[in-house]
Amino acid sequence: MGPTETGATGPVRTGRLSREEGGPLHAQIRDILHRQIVDLALPPGASLPTEEELQRQFGVSRSVVRQSLAGLADLGLIRRQRGRGSVVAATPVLRRHVQQAGGLDEQAAAHGQRLRTHVITVEPATPPQAGIDALNTDNTWRIERVRYLDDLPVAFMRTWVPRDFFPHFTAELLEDTSLLGLMRDHGYHPAGGPRQVQAVSADPELATMLGINAREPVLLLQGVTRDALGHGLEWFNVWHSPNTVFDVDAQVTSQPGRVSQEHLRRLRSLTRQLEAELDNLQEGGR
Repeated sequence: MGPTETGATGPVRTGRLSREEGGPLHAQIRDILHRQIVDLALPPGASLPTEEELQRQFGVSRSVVRQSLAGLADLGLIRRQRGRGSVVAATPVLRRHVQQAGGLDEQAAAHGQRLRTHVITVEPATPPQAGIDALNTDNTWRIERVRYLDDLPVAFMRTWVPRDFFPHFTAELLEDTSLLGLMRDHGYHPAGGPRQVQAVSADPELATMLGINAREPVLLLQGVTRDALGHGLEWFNVWHSPNTVFDVDAQVTSQPGRVSQEHLRRLRSLTRQLEAELDNLQEGGR
């Protein structure tokens, strides 16, 4: 990309578009503006250049510019207002607690937000070996869902659950419904389990699901949820969009040093001697 021009409507990259290998021109312009919004070069409330300015800066037709802006509006990144043109929308931020299993809807509600769920597929499928080990079965449903916050996709979920426990799961049943809540309705009460978070690169399919650029970094949360009896209820992978903040309640603790067996034996011997001395003193005082 070329230099950045800054005007009354904010910075816009005016570099060359690839007309041969870079994909559709409207998608290239959309991605340039998308990156500026994510990087806060165009902050919430900032006006984008007019359609005429974008035409001139990128050397494209008005129809191409309008497609680019429509793509940003569909992602919830801009608002198109009569008399003001296109304005950068305040991008909602999803906050979740790493140490809290499930309850994502409740966590969003605590911040005055509402999550919406769209189920892509529910089908019988064998999980990877790590999922088989976690659930102790390969007879599972694979459930794929996208979670939306204010119409902005914020998480893509791929979850495996045992079919023996939940034989009647369907896409209709899971649409806009808490998966853990359905598990409780079936008599299985999720208790929690180990999780891990790592940064990964979005492949083209995931990028499409989350409305981001391919190879953009996202946070992957992996783990298993078990009930109080240790039954594996779900093994999951959740990819979070870049506008997700993970809150961690960190505590400073001092762990006691390791005590050797020899030291324990000496302490027990001293305890017995002390008890014997106390008994002698008590007898002598009678």
